[in-house]
Amino acid sequence: MIRWLLALGMLLLGFVASGQAGPRNYAITPPRVSYSEGLGHAIVSFTVSNRGAAGVDATEIVITRHESGQTSYTEELPALAEGEARDFDICLPLENLPAEDVFFRISAGIDEYELAGSRIARDNEQLFRINKAQALAGSGVCAGSGVASTEPFTLSIPLLGWRVSFLADGIKVNGGQLDYAAALLALLAILAALAFCLWLLSLALRLLFRQPPKFEPWQPPYAHNTWYDMNSTLGRRQSWQYHAQSNLLGEATAPDQLVLVKHLLGSQQEIMGGWRVKAMRSIQYDIYGRISRTEVLMPRGVIDKLNRLLERAPSQGEASLRKAIEPLAKRISRVTLAPIEKQNLPLPIALEVRFEGANGEARILFELYQHRGEDWQLLDAWEPDLGQTGARIPEQFNFTLNGQLPGEAAHEYKLRLRADVAALLLRMLSQLPADTQEAIESGQSHQNEALQKGQRPKLLPPSTPRGK
Repeated sequence: MIRWLLALGMLLLGFVASGQAGPRNYAITPPRVSYSEGLGHAIVSFTVSNRGAAGVDATEIVITRHESGQTSYTEELPALAEGEARDFDICLPLENLPAEDVFFRISAGIDEYELAGSRIARDNEQLFRINKAQALAGSGVCAGSGVASTEPFTLSIPLLGWRVSFLADGIKVNGGQLDYAAALLALLAILAALAFCLWLLSLALRLLFRQPPKFEPWQPPYAHNTWYDMNSTLGRRQSWQYHAQSNLLGEATAPDQLVLVKHLLGSQQEIMGGWRVKAMRSIQYDIYGRISRTEVLMPRGVIDKLNRLLERAPSQGEASLRKAIEPLAKRISRVTLAPIEKQNLPLPIALEVRFEGANGEARILFELYQHRGEDWQLLDAWEPDLGQTGARIPEQFNFTLNGQLPGEAAHEYKLRLRADVAALLLRMLSQLPADTQEAIESGQSHQNEALQKGQRPKLLPPSTPRGK
């Protein structure tokens, strides 16, 4: 942004510099020739204007024969002020001219300020012709040189220090003159630069004052059908599905432990297909228990980057996905720890991610696992009945991050938290559901064996379903 502002400043400085007062610059318009009654004189009418700084000394108007260079007429030209223009009518006798065309050269202001043949003196000379044979009786009286001053419309801009004069043949800015075509291009360039600066300013204001997405209260979208028998398969599934926290299987903490996970899928079984992250927050309660808590809403930039990861995750490998996740995890951990006081660092942190899926494209799949031996066994898998039939389906993942461990330095904890967040996001975006019926049948066979041996079945529904 700073580079663009510097470029704009250079453009404006260049425009102002081009309009700074320069040397005197006289110009003469193409002469108009008319004839007096009786064919005695030719009346040469023209205008001399000053397109530069104010003139200091008087100069001359000289008319010469183009072929021979013989001087036919000379008249003094007073010093013209900045932007001043004067009209002249000069009478030339016809008696000594031949009948054919005779060409004349008229010059104004050719002196030490505007040297003959120089670039600045190109508009100080004009050619015209007089034809005595073709001259007709015309109107007009040869009254000599009439001095008529035309005052241009002038506009002052004190803020920029500009003085703009609107002339008949162009626009003058602080003494430098531009024709209307060049002035229009300069105006369009300035308007484009101003529009670009306003766009940059609006972008900066949006980044500075854009609020993070709100984490509004919600209810799970699963339907709770009261007509299901709680001891039936459908009733047990309905009771269990409120307890799924995310799509991750953690470490087992007890023999034969049961864990329910939920997968957010698309219509083609792709991970997070049709789902988008709507909001994200971290929560930590204080050392006195659930009295007060530190809640941090993740900025919109984190949400946008996470959504881009959701779109690219199915087509990326683990290495490239990990590389894309690491800077995002660093930002999440930094934002999470920013408001947490030092004495609260050992407390765990809850990380909650709110999703929103398109109805008809997004799917939810539950999987019930039991820890058998040294591995998790899949017991059941199902898709819930949805109680919300709107265009969007809400869902939420809940994760728990360990606080600072005993003997762990603060900087070590920050690095470890960053690595934990990166590993959590990587597993969340790459955790596939079990897609084989054999896995479910294998888990159910373990249950049947336990029943035949007289053991208590481990697949028990929770006592009371809980809403979020």
